[in-house]
Amino acid sequence: MRTLTAIASLGLCLWMLPTARADGAETQNEKTVRNLFAAIDGGKLDRVRELVAEDLSLYPLGVSQVLSRDGLLQAIREFYTAFPDNTHVIEQTLAADDRVAVMLTQHATSKGAYEGAAPTGQRVTIPAIHIMRFQKGRVREWWALEDNLGLMRQLGLELKPREPQR
Repeated sequence: MRTLTAIASLGLCLWMLPTARADGAETQNEKTVRNLFAAIDGGKLDRVRELVAEDLSLYPLGVSQVLSRDGLLQAIREFYTAFPDNTHVIEQTLAADDRVAVMLTQHATSKGAYEGAAPTGQRVTIPAIHIMRFQKGRVREWWALEDNLGLMRQLGLELKPREPQR
């Protein structure tokens, strides 16, 4: 519930901001973000590698370890094995200094095993907010807040309390 509340709060903040700069121009970093998600959706991992820094630090909410560029590429491969038709729909971007915040929605179909769940054929929708810091035109730091609990529920999984340890 805390994750969903955080997503809703950040989404509301982004939604309330103007969708474009007053002059209507998109920053280069915003264009890079759009190109990055298009490359991910298109399976162009070499292009993803070009758009993120060699020393990328990716901080996915709920994951205890920071992912490197290779970790990002592996996560993309694994996710698209389970959801081969996944697409990112960018709802809004907001650029300030060397950062870009992105509010997006992913749409996919469960066609492979994911996190221990068998494929269901179920269409899923995953809202997300990503914040990226750029260095020399590439994504250097990336914070990802995705509604993974909502994804699990759409796949028919239940969140249950752990058994008490004795």
